[in-house]
Amino acid sequence: CLAVVFVSGLGAALALFAGAVWPELGGEQYSKGAMTVDASHASQGYIEVSASSKSNLKLRISKGETNYTYDINGDGSFEVFPLQMGSGKYTCSLYKNIKGNRYSKDAELTISVELSDENAAFLCPSQYVNYTQDSPAVAASMEVCAGLESDRDKVSAIRDFMVNGFMYDYVRALTISENYLGDIDGCFNTRMGLCQDLAATAACMLRVQGIPTQLVIGYHDSIYHAWNNVYVDGEFLRLDITAALSGFPPDGVYTAERYY
Repeated sequence: CLAVVFVSGLGAALALFAGAVWPELGGEQYSKGAMTVDASHASQGYIEVSASSKSNLKLRISKGETNYTYDINGDGSFEVFPLQMGSGKYTCSLYKNIKGNRYSKDAELTISVELSDENAAFLCPSQYVNYTQDSPAVAASMEVCAGLESDRDKVSAIRDFMVNGFMYDYVRALTISENYLGDIDGCFNTRMGLCQDLAATAACMLRVQGIPTQLVIGYHDSIYHAWNNVYVDGEFLRLDITAALSGFPPDGVYTAERYY
């Protein structure tokens, strides 16, 4: 059976998506200061941002009172960021490191976003769920889900594949940094990872099947944790791969802090 828990109030009806969404650049680009924002596919739930600087950089993406802050490279290459806060006006602010932990705003741009679907941001790769068409988890998803038609069956198959084939990395958990980004390729190749690695890998495998999947970071009771919310049959379901494969019960209080 599908070992998941219903999460209420997280989405409207899902529009039909053919399958995997692969980010690409287009002609709708805006530049200010050291930052360039490509909003060509904002309706699909993502933007791409590049910056050029020798200083350490941070990118803040805001909508209303909600904001997400990311580390961003300064080599001029584009990185993908989700528009997970729904349709509306998004403000992208680039900050340069001045000294120590001090940052100064270098540039700011605001774009208007009309999403093709409320869950569009959860169908493509981004900085926290980082994979490509060559990632082994993508090929494995296609193999595991071959011949399956319903999203519920695909979620069950991917869950079973990971629960039966992966382990939690207790040793690496002792050295994790605060700003850790999940490593999908590393987790898949070693069949071992932290909760964020496991959740990112599950998100990858589900997203390429056209199933909107959130990577959620927050708390399970008092433990800092990562898990997934998966859109199945008109509802978001909680899927906690770490709980399933490590044996600790998936009950208790889940408190979401942010999601990607």
